[in-house]
Amino acid sequence: MKIKILVFLLISIVGFSQKKKINEEYDYINNYYQFVYQANYEYLNGNYQKAYDLLKTAEKNCPLLNQTGIYEPKILAECAFRLGKKKEALKYATILVKDYGFKLSFFENDTILNQIKNVKGWSKLEKKEPKFRKEYLSKVDFNLRKELNQMKIDDQSVRTNGYDEQKAKVIDSINQLKLYRIVVDYDFFPEYSFNQVGNYNVDNYDPEISVLVMHIRSNKADFWKSILLDLIRRGRAPARLYGDLSDSILRINGVFDYGIYQNVGKEKINDYENLDKRRIAVGLPTLAYQNFVYEYWQREFEKYKEQNGN
Repeated sequence: MKIKILVFLLISIVGFSQKKKINEEYDYINNYYQFVYQANYEYLNGNYQKAYDLLKTAEKNCPLLNQTGIYEPKILAECAFRLGKKKEALKYATILVKDYGFKLSFFENDTILNQIKNVKGWSKLEKKEPKFRKEYLSKVDFNLRKELNQMKIDDQSVRTNGYDEQKAKVIDSINQLKLYRIVVDYDFFPEYSFNQVGNYNVDNYDPEISVLVMHIRSNKADFWKSILLDLIRRGRAPARLYGDLSDSILRINGVFDYGIYQNVGKEKINDYENLDKRRIAVGLPTLAYQNFVYEYWQREFEKYKEQNGN
């Protein structure tokens, strides 16, 4: 069995290394992510001009992403509208619908984005939306979504209602082989923002498997770190994954390199003075930004509970 796995990996590595990689000419780590994090910070603080300018810089440097939790085209659409750039707001709204499968109802549920409906050209988007939807769904690999959903089910089956170490080793090994094949075949770490995976509402399957990274064992970590860092540099994987993997394998000693866990004091961070430098080098935001976003959404959640009587 081990020999078969080694042969599979060797063949896959050779094939992967010889393929032309998507976005090979771009460096998202040095030229994109930090601008986007700063833009999101300004956006959440209501500084829409600064947010717009920073995102436009990021877009100039690298093809625009639609990262889960940030949604760059959405922020650009809103900022552009607030700044009176109505045609540009419609442009980014169209990107959300055409390229990322957002439904028009998404705009109706947002106070600002709903006003883009009054921009000249919106009626054309409404007419084209069924065509865009059909084209978007044609790109989704529904078999891949089903496989990803099952991978997560298998992963959790040995971790809920008690932890089965022996079964977990088997499941984790199988899942990592499947994941590596997916990375080789699609040149991405599967995530909602990629069309072949599809967004959250195209069917009843849940293809979100980033938790699997947290279950890579230390003896396989270096192999996966190099893969993830390359994907992150090219905008082909969620930027948090390298840090997630690195710190997850350090849970056993409780001292971490990237500070991905909330409420971990600086005494539990290796070389704390250089923490942000390490984080930025692998595509993560600064710790201050991470804490700001966490606290921001905690406050928003509390407001929501108060407004809804919870």
